[in-house]
Amino acid sequence: MPSNIERPAGYVSQTRRIVTIWTVALAAVALILVSHDPSGRDSLARTTIRSAGLCLILAAVIGRLWSTLYIGGRKNAVLVTTGPYSISRNPLYFFSILGAAGIGLAFGSLVVAAVLGGAIAAILAATAHREAALLGQRFGTSYEAYAARVPLLLPRLSLYHDAEMPSFQPSALRRALRDGLLFLLAVPAAELVAYAKRAELLPKLIALF
Repeated sequence: MPSNIERPAGYVSQTRRIVTIWTVALAAVALILVSHDPSGRDSLARTTIRSAGLCLILAAVIGRLWSTLYIGGRKNAVLVTTGPYSISRNPLYFFSILGAAGIGLAFGSLVVAAVLGGAIAAILAATAHREAALLGQRFGTSYEAYAARVPLLLPRLSLYHDAEMPSFQPSALRRALRDGLLFLLAVPAAELVAYAKRAELLPKLIALF
């Protein structure tokens, strides 16, 4: 980020944001490891919840790759307003929130999904507001017009339009794929945790739906 852009009050650095997200994630892991489902081991509800989690995780991975095709390597350098950025100013954040909620569901818990998804949503929404202030300083009236038209996070599909020839950086796409694999790792991890709970290798301290 260019040093000549004045940072607004309350600016949260990327490093601090990442540390906060990892702290929330580790707290969610601890909650998962000591909880159990009072509805039964292999109930239809649990199976449905876990399947929904897998769908959200896949949507998050695909959505993040799609968004990276348009913004990869150019964030804060140019104002991208096409493709996923024509329906949301922060599609990467939106799909990350979906992925966080999907991870909770993949472990079979509505409570963990709500807590993890809600916490990540709060962190990324605050970051998006602060970044919007910086982008407003950098791009002036162009960003103001864009912000007046396009929602900060939640997509508005009716606004969609695309570029004739979008460009992307392969290195940025590789990073997005690597990050996406972290979401996908939640699926085998959930299976391992489920096995450990069936084998009674983990404590059952908290009942969570």
